[in-house]
Amino acid sequence: MLFFLIFMSPAVFCTSVQPLQQHPVTDVGSSLVDSDIIIPDDYPTIQEGIDNAVPGDTILVRSGRYKENLLVNKAGLIIIGENKFDTIIDGGKITDTIEITADNVTIQGFTIINGWNIDQNLWDVSGIKIFSSDVTIKENIITLNRLGINVIETAMSLVITNNTFIDDGILLGNWEYTSTLNKESFLHTIANNTANGRPLYYYKNQHDFIVPYDAGQVILASCTNVTVENLYITSTDFAIILGDCHQCIIKNVVVDKTDGEIILFLSENNTLENNSASRSLHGICLDYESHNNTVRNNTVSDNWVGLSAMNNASNNQFHNNTVIHNTVGMMLTRQARHNIISENKIVSCVYGIRLSNSDDNVLTNNILKNNRIAASFTGCSQNIWQHNYWNRPRFLPKIIFGSTLLGRIVIPWINIDLHPAKVLKN
Repeated sequence: MLFFLIFMSPAVFCTSVQPLQQHPVTDVGSSLVDSDIIIPDDYPTIQEGIDNAVPGDTILVRSGRYKENLLVNKAGLIIIGENKFDTIIDGGKITDTIEITADNVTIQGFTIINGWNIDQNLWDVSGIKIFSSDVTIKENIITLNRLGINVIETAMSLVITNNTFIDDGILLGNWEYTSTLNKESFLHTIANNTANGRPLYYYKNQHDFIVPYDAGQVILASCTNVTVENLYITSTDFAIILGDCHQCIIKNVVVDKTDGEIILFLSENNTLENNSASRSLHGICLDYESHNNTVRNNTVSDNWVGLSAMNNASNNQFHNNTVIHNTVGMMLTRQARHNIISENKIVSCVYGIRLSNSDDNVLTNNILKNNRIAASFTGCSQNIWQHNYWNRPRFLPKIIFGSTLLGRIVIPWINIDLHPAKVLKN
């Protein structure tokens, strides 16, 4: 991403949430006794407690609202809230509420909110951002953040259990900080979480089953022949994530108003059909070396990007999709090669088709109507355009303007649809 930020920044969507309810304080007497540091008794802020702790300390945080952006950079710290309903860490819509860079850290028993920033380019500001391994996140309420838990590619062997996500979820596979991604990045212990009151389903190393229909978010890791169908998912982060998955089917799913998309990483030979994705960052994204997938008969509307293939995603087919009212209808970027884009209806977008640093793709028999810019490309030398309908019947070749690279020099370039469509086919 990442996978989706090449040209656009994300829209901010969240549903209304009732004020946090006051609940009886849980008895944490044993935690108080066993704590090395108590906030605010010993230090007025949680960050000061972290700064003065030694690796392996337990920090107990009494109930209250703490307007802080925490950096947890000492190994083995256990940070526990007195009561998750009224021990609130508020990031103030500045940056990540909690950033974890040390191993073997535990965060338990908090409400974590307002990991956000007004700058839309900071798409992955989060309630909890994790760079390190063997981290445990459990029994928290995570709500009103841009992303809920954002797992960077370097983080391994996490435990994420018994958390409540509201207008949030989990992102696995964020390789933007490392430019690499491997299968192990998706293999964690994730269980008994909910997203907007529905189960957050996470499966790893499984095959031949159907995901239950009541999902609030779906994450598949190294799975084969799984069907995800007939779901309605809204107001989470990334509605459906496939990491290192094969021969899976996503069909008849409705995704609306999320901070992410339906996204595939390192996944091959999957089919996405008859889905609807709207008011999200991307509608459907094939990311990071996802190959030989089929995306057909879907409707994507009112997203920043409708359909996309990026980051060495190759040999995929996008066929007969309806792409309407997106900022970018179809985007190929970062060495997306040998993809076939055929018979799609791309209508009323700012950019109909936009290509960047991606060659050897075939774009054929698509209908482009009422887009502000029908097609453009940057850093590309040759893609094949043929038989596309360019807003009206054309009897002469259609020139597509863009640029290519000569070494590091950007020079104007053109591609040509030699035989554009003479009639509009329904």
